[in-house]
Amino acid sequence: MKYLLPLLLVPLLASSSAPPLKPVRWTLTGGSGARAVASGRTVDVTIEADIEKGWHIYSLTQKPGGPIPLRIQLVGAADVGVRGAIRAPKPITKFDPNFRIETELHRGKPKFTLRVGVPAGSIGGKREVQIAARYQACSETLCLPPRTEKLGLTLRITSAR
Repeated sequence: MKYLLPLLLVPLLASSSAPPLKPVRWTLTGGSGARAVASGRTVDVTIEADIEKGWHIYSLTQKPGGPIPLRIQLVGAADVGVRGAIRAPKPITKFDPNFRIETELHRGKPKFTLRVGVPAGSIGGKREVQIAARYQACSETLCLPPRTEKLGLTLRITSAR
């Protein structure tokens, strides 16, 4: 019953007239203006998760068999992509009795940096893309269903020098 109660609460919370729980807020650091990147080059873009006290999200490297790991993707333009691994803070490692496995989690205000690039020869101009962060937020007693937040990003592509 101890493990069943949180699972039963999720549908009740989702169907109530109260606003849904949203313990994580995502922002693009460095302002919302266009980021310049030369054709064939990359630019670092950082997003931050502002996680309410008492809540956490799981790491990019969370092992399968338990909570949903964080996944960060770039969507929207065929000639723009993430180059290399996403840089992330070292997660907190903790045994979770609800999942009965070792988990990797983030609390507070972790930042994640993507190296965004365009291939050489890309046509200059603006590209509107989105950074999509899919995550699961949990407290000590409740896990919310996974959700995806999208942040708009404008890239201004210039010719290589």
